[in-house]
Amino acid sequence: MPDKKLELPAIKEILKRWGEKESFKVEYKLCKNKLSRDIWETVSSFANTKGGLILLGYEKRGDTHIPVGVENPSKILDDFTSTVSQKFNFCPLTQAYILVDKGKEVIAIEVKEALPYQKPIYIKDAGPLKGGFKRAGASDVRLTDEDIHRFYIARSRAPDAQILRGTNISDLDTGAIELFRRIRKSQNPEAPEVNFADEEILKSYKLIKEDSGELTVGGLLLFGKESSIKAYFPAFRVDIIRIKGREWGKDKDSFLSRDFRGNLLTLRPMLWDFIERFFLVPYIPDRKGDRQGETAHLRMLREALTNLLMHQNYFHRSPAQIRIYNDRIEFYNPGCSLKDPEKFLSPGSELRNPLLSSVFYDLGWAETKGTGLKTTIEQLQREGYPLPQFQNDIKDDTFTLILPHPFDMFGAQVTEQVTPQVTPQVTPQVDYMDRIAATLQFCEEPRSLKEIMAFLGMRDRKHFVKAILNPLLDAGKLRRTIPDKPRSRFQKYVTVKEKKK
Repeated sequence: MPDKKLELPAIKEILKRWGEKESFKVEYKLCKNKLSRDIWETVSSFANTKGGLILLGYEKRGDTHIPVGVENPSKILDDFTSTVSQKFNFCPLTQAYILVDKGKEVIAIEVKEALPYQKPIYIKDAGPLKGGFKRAGASDVRLTDEDIHRFYIARSRAPDAQILRGTNISDLDTGAIELFRRIRKSQNPEAPEVNFADEEILKSYKLIKEDSGELTVGGLLLFGKESSIKAYFPAFRVDIIRIKGREWGKDKDSFLSRDFRGNLLTLRPMLWDFIERFFLVPYIPDRKGDRQGETAHLRMLREALTNLLMHQNYFHRSPAQIRIYNDRIEFYNPGCSLKDPEKFLSPGSELRNPLLSSVFYDLGWAETKGTGLKTTIEQLQREGYPLPQFQNDIKDDTFTLILPHPFDMFGAQVTEQVTPQVTPQVTPQVDYMDRIAATLQFCEEPRSLKEIMAFLGMRDRKHFVKAILNPLLDAGKLRRTIPDKPRSRFQKYVTVKEKKK
């Protein structure tokens, strides 16, 4: 996606890097008042070839191009930025700047070569034959049948094994690598990777190119710095959105929404912590009346989160989303399921990202042999929980797992098997979940009991202490600021931050 940088390169610096004359890698266009239609052809051709530079605001006079400037360059740049991400089958990686050349405001657009997995880059409305281009000399020419066939052959390599040109070990987050060691050691203390150096860990999982030291897609996504991931995957993030009611309308509570970015090693624990702390699984007792620990519903939530990250199409133009409604939770995944959902109850899986999957397996975040979803669905059936639904959209390359809550918005249990045990404790469960989430968010700064009750709009102190405060204290989600004097009039409560494992 184009990027307006605060520290802009000078026009001389860019021309020195790419060359001044129109060529295989340089294209001049006038675009004085608006973007020309053929600019998208040039973006496609550079992305499909070796990358290139597009300069707007130049007029050809003889064999040279003279800067004449563009009118309202900010608008033209914004038009390009808002259009390019939706124009193509894959969003090309570009950087765009407003610069000054001989006193005239011009626009420079640098287009990077697309990864083999993304090619051919073509204008969606026209399709690959009419909307796909390559660079030939100083011209944009349409792709041939042979070109398209060659690109699709190159795509056969796993997407997370693609080499990201220009990356190196400096793009890695050493904290994420250390986190990998700790989790791996907890799973298997004898695992050899625990004692490997940083680069050796990546080599053992084929996450780095040995001769050049460049990272694969999987290596950057798993261990990369947030800034580096954003540079190569600008659309990647995970949004958790609490939507009031059962339909997504204009009224959604913003304090219950959060977007997350970063590498997968730190992202998954953060996402799970947020779901667990802010949208707690409802109180469901066992036959003795004690609170159940690991339930099939909880396991399905973790499985859905793992699949969201492990099987995602990271070249997709839309972010992943976890949408929490009054009656269900939806895991929206950019990237359709390669396995037919009707066959989810049979063993085996189709891996979009085998390198990511290998690391997830070793960390205990995913089951081997593709049995995770199968066994979890079977456990839901045994325990009487509602089963998930699946929407697999191959055309738009998206997949959504829909998991009903084990209660509806009025506290009625969805399945008959668990109804006698749960109904008295969950009324009204959705409102309870929201109050829990609101309390934890509000108490990120220490708050008094009165402040919390006023924030929640609750007047019954006894009910608040029993229904909200004590369960959060018992669960270790809140702590007292004066623990040795629980009844102190100066007592306040603060949210317990999750410790990295």
